[in-house]
Amino acid sequence: RDERYSFDGFVLSIPRREMTDANGRVIELTSAEFNLLELLVTRPARVMTRDNIMDTLKGHEWSPMDRSIDTLVARLRKKIEGDTEHPRLIKTVRGVGYVFAAEVQKN
Repeated sequence: RDERYSFDGFVLSIPRREMTDANGRVIELTSAEFNLLELLVTRPARVMTRDNIMDTLKGHEWSPMDRSIDTLVARLRKKIEGDTEHPRLIKTVRGVGYVFAAEVQKN
């Protein structure tokens, strides 16, 4: 069964590991970007701390000074946000982490 999530004109297909835009074009995502987006989309409106994200994505020890999650979020925003200076989908929760703010429908 194809587990799919729709948000803001995009469709994320979990088994196919692909995302399409409103016109049906495939948006190229790295494995890390896909994994992060899957994590956020399947937990909409829930604040995810950097620790939560790192533990889920990397599953090993990491340094709190590690900025790789912030870099990954920035790369993902470039692909899905209209305006990366004022993101609507992946919002920063200062000092905590990130929240996926879009309305998500599971198909």
